[in-house]
Amino acid sequence: MDRPGKHRLVNIAAALLLAEAAATSIQKFMLFRRDPLAFDDAYMFLRYARNIRHGFGFSWNLDSVHTYGPTSLLWSFCAVILSYIPTDPWTQLILGSWFFSIAAVLAMAWAVTANAQSDWLRSPLRALALIAVPLFASPLFQGNQFNGMETTLATTLCALFVGLTLLWRAGRISPAIPGAIGLLLFLARPESALITVLLPLLLWLLLEHPRPALKSLLTLYSVFFAGVLIELIACQLYFGTPVPLSVYMKGGHAYLGYGGVWYPSLLLIAFLTALQLFLAALILLARRRDVRLVLACLLPVLLMVAYLGTVTQIMGFYSRYYVPYSPLIIVPAILILDRWLTIPTTDSDAWSRHTLRNRGALTAVMLLFFLVFSSEAVKAKFRHHGHGRHDVYVPAQFNITASAPLPNTDWKTMMLAVTDDLIAPLPPGITVASSEVGYLGERASRLNVIDLAGLNDTDIALHGFNMSRFLARKPDLIWMPHNDYTYQRGIMFSDPAFLAQYDLYAGAGNFGVAVRKDSSARPQIEDQLNIFWSHLYPGTNPSDYLVHSVTWSGLQHSVPND
Repeated sequence: MDRPGKHRLVNIAAALLLAEAAATSIQKFMLFRRDPLAFDDAYMFLRYARNIRHGFGFSWNLDSVHTYGPTSLLWSFCAVILSYIPTDPWTQLILGSWFFSIAAVLAMAWAVTANAQSDWLRSPLRALALIAVPLFASPLFQGNQFNGMETTLATTLCALFVGLTLLWRAGRISPAIPGAIGLLLFLARPESALITVLLPLLLWLLLEHPRPALKSLLTLYSVFFAGVLIELIACQLYFGTPVPLSVYMKGGHAYLGYGGVWYPSLLLIAFLTALQLFLAALILLARRRDVRLVLACLLPVLLMVAYLGTVTQIMGFYSRYYVPYSPLIIVPAILILDRWLTIPTTDSDAWSRHTLRNRGALTAVMLLFFLVFSSEAVKAKFRHHGHGRHDVYVPAQFNITASAPLPNTDWKTMMLAVTDDLIAPLPPGITVASSEVGYLGERASRLNVIDLAGLNDTDIALHGFNMSRFLARKPDLIWMPHNDYTYQRGIMFSDPAFLAQYDLYAGAGNFGVAVRKDSSARPQIEDQLNIFWSHLYPGTNPSDYLVHSVTWSGLQHSVPND
């Protein structure tokens, strides 16, 4: 078969594979949009979007106090656009993350074709098939396609940044362009500044081609850092803080006694498992002339992994903190394949049988490792034996009439029940408090919501949680903090003023529900509480779970990281 015939045959195969991947992705989208999104944090962006549209500015509550809650400003503005789509809020979010998952794959394919040298991989169709088919088949990538978060937006921008930086290194575009895209990536994921700084520098230092003038590198950095500086000053003037509130929460003692463990190492392994074919390509195909490109792309990934290992990765489902940086592995892997198709093998690059055997063995070991760690039983043993124990606070003890506690309900059912049956129907303008404020905050948009976790509350984030200041705000209803917040729950339950001012129903909503005794909305709250109770706890009486007294030792104890 002649060369054009081979190209045509490969194009037909690529088109068929892409059609299958696209059909599967559309089916997944239709499936996910049927029910409310369970990823609670995603809804927070829509609450900000609704308030912006209603003239409250970038604020969390109806008081129009500007609140720097979202870590991703760029996704926040995307949420404003998504909020205009006439459909369910979870569909708006899912549509956004799904759209950018497709954009991310297209951006990675573009990064390859724009820097490829062979006729085979200058074809967008072939490059797209090599990237889209394995990614769309990956449960991890699918999870991030439909999480409603900024993950796939950041992945798209990272892919563009990698492709543009390689073009700049080759002297084909202005350095201002990758600098500007790096700024957008920073606005999507602030920690990505590490990538924006390191990748251009390493490419400038390591690649063998005639390097751009130092002035060109400095121009790239100037565009990026000037944008960052402007953003920090603007945020300080607008929000009263230059960085998101989560920076203060995760840097202090907000997670003292936190019961949940997210295992960054397991999340990292899951991320690498999703990219195992591209990692295998790097191991099997990289030759001596490719080492500089591989190092320039992988060293920033390694440093990002080291940084993320220090972060409390709450809500890190589907390795979402790692996924945005997948283009730094995928793009060089395919460009190395492109070099095989373009550059003749020299004697120095030729593989001996010994080299091929060693690389094959290393690849087999890697694939076996990923296969072993795909087992839930292995993961459980790893969590138990590999991560030891952590300290939490002893739970408070409640004096109630009932002899048995209320049953726990799965998260999604409880999220919907507490919000739709209990809180959303309450009178406009009242104040509720909770640590789980995503879906609740979006659906109860007419209510003020105090975020007990502090991620959307400037006072708690900057000054720490203080029970006296909290009670002075007089929330009408409190959905108590998640059980993982063992210290915060203890100091709330044990404060004498708390039970004096609130009726606490132990275990209601899994975490407990408290109603302020002198609330002007108390009759309406009690009506909704009865509706909520009859749906979740039929055959029981709320008065039997009313807390008469609380005891809390304030002691810590060690529990296994299971």
